[in-house]
Amino acid sequence: MKTYKLTLKTAGRILAASLLLVTSLTSNAQQSHLEYPAVKQVIDHFFESINTGNGELLAGLELEGAQILNIREDTSGEYEFLQRSWFESDNVSADSQLTERYWDEQLLISNAFAVFWAPYDFHVNGEFSHCGIDVLNLIKIDDEWKISHAMWTIQRPNCATSPLGPLH
Repeated sequence: MKTYKLTLKTAGRILAASLLLVTSLTSNAQQSHLEYPAVKQVIDHFFESINTGNGELLAGLELEGAQILNIREDTSGEYEFLQRSWFESDNVSADSQLTERYWDEQLLISNAFAVFWAPYDFHVNGEFSHCGIDVLNLIKIDDEWKISHAMWTIQRPNCATSPLGPLH
């Protein structure tokens, strides 16, 4: 696992620029894009693979050599960028039941490139673990959409209540 450190100021600038890009475009306009159903299907299968622990499904969605990063704030206020494998996570065993839910997603599509951005909450064995932001980059190769990059933040304190309500 590789760890990269950024100052809060630099990480804030990166996040602000990303948010500006995402919020400057609307997902409603993208829903009419011809590729929207195909891209959305890959995203839905991505979350299905997490929630069912189906590594084979996930492997079929990713581009060979896909990059996976998660970002969390350390105790000194700096952000750690952790390069990880898909199902590698702190304190999660192979037999854990994982549930990840997202809302207010933004999906931007241009030619053979798509970006998905959404807040999420994450539960392990029915108990809240953390929240954050998911970002998936997808590219279209040989008429198939594949995930080329997945990145997410991990926030434990101060998570807003999910608009989806409690996990049932």
